[in-house]
Amino acid sequence: MVQEHVVSDDFLGKWQKTTNVMAEVFDVPAGLIMRVLPQQIEVLVSSHTPGNPYEADEKANLNTGLYCETVMATRAMLHVPHALEDEHWKNNPDVALNMVSYLGVPLVWPDDEVFGTICVLDSKKRVYQQRYVDLLWEIKRAIEADFQVMDQQQKLMASNADLLKVNRAVLRSNGDLKEALERISTMQAELLRAEKMSALGKLVAGVAHELNTPIGNGLMVASTLKSNAEAISAELEAGVTRTRMHDFIGGIDRGADILLNSLGRAAELVDSFKQVAVDQSGTGRREFDLKKTFGEILATLASAVRQSGHSVLCEVDDGITMDSYPDTLGQVLVKLVNNALIHAFPGGVQGQIRIAAHLQADDWIEVSVADDGVGIPAFNLARVFDPFFTTRLGQGGGGLGLHVVYNQVTVALRGSVRVESEPGNGARFTLRVPRVAPAEHPA
Repeated sequence: MVQEHVVSDDFLGKWQKTTNVMAEVFDVPAGLIMRVLPQQIEVLVSSHTPGNPYEADEKANLNTGLYCETVMATRAMLHVPHALEDEHWKNNPDVALNMVSYLGVPLVWPDDEVFGTICVLDSKKRVYQQRYVDLLWEIKRAIEADFQVMDQQQKLMASNADLLKVNRAVLRSNGDLKEALERISTMQAELLRAEKMSALGKLVAGVAHELNTPIGNGLMVASTLKSNAEAISAELEAGVTRTRMHDFIGGIDRGADILLNSLGRAAELVDSFKQVAVDQSGTGRREFDLKKTFGEILATLASAVRQSGHSVLCEVDDGITMDSYPDTLGQVLVKLVNNALIHAFPGGVQGQIRIAAHLQADDWIEVSVADDGVGIPAFNLARVFDPFFTTRLGQGGGGLGLHVVYNQVTVALRGSVRVESEPGNGARFTLRVPRVAPAEHPA
């Protein structure tokens, strides 16, 4: 039997913002969150976008061939580029509203019961690229993290009610009271973890802003290239001069560069989202020379460092051979250097980043990345490794870099990382990792 889950106004408000941004990023008239009822399906949240034929609280009967019915039945993504070109979908009820293309995924409650779907619909043919599919899956995970918070809140309230009953019984059983307290403590810890995961939803608006720029640039360039191609095609009938052809080819080359840069930036943003949830697996372990590896990594950053106007000095002890995960350690180093380049030197001030690595007496490696920049305010120090914490939201900062660093060092490399800073005196990140990684890599 389908259970109707009650959603508070706080979550509805947050999901409304999410669907609005989702519809804008996908450039569709309709972004929806659907909730299944015993005999019907309900529009729980509908994006406030022009041309959207759906309104919140609208209901439709089940078993009528709706797109969302298939998504819920199969628990899988459904992508219909154009229903009128598909014998299976050309008579579905949404076609009557001129919604001929569909992309949707299921939403599942923590007890594995289907809650409904999240989807986007359009009045024209749409074939979505993989980055859009990936983004829809990330939004789905953020909403399902909210489901976990809601579920834990309900359980916590039930546990609090149990605790009140125990108190009214005047501590009749100390054993029962202790068990209830332990249960509540565990649930509170689970609630805190779930709330941190649900913070992904709060970041969607900022990421959408970042995605809009490269995607918008790409669309504009693609439109210009198409227009130029049509113009040169018409001119070919009358003959085209060598100068005109050179100009056309030059325009194509410049447009291709802009497209590559724009699409690359969009891909990086989507990949940053995925890194937070990706399990740091134990692949790529081998023996490597730390000094040589750091040199190779810094060589890949040489262009970015030169363009920034800053300098990077690297001091690594000779003869340090590690048996660990060089790719993971390299990702950590790149993120820490990039973090300094972005945050440490505002206003065009030139600075220096110093990297040092030494072998400690306990066979652990200590790596430090320090800068002489503006430093980190004291009230931010305790939060720099928190997921989605950033001082540059909407300005190129997603709040994921240092959180990924923390996860890679503590989980993948089995070490520790700390930060020290005083405003005006730069910041120092210090890593301690075992020279020989433990035999069992964490799952």
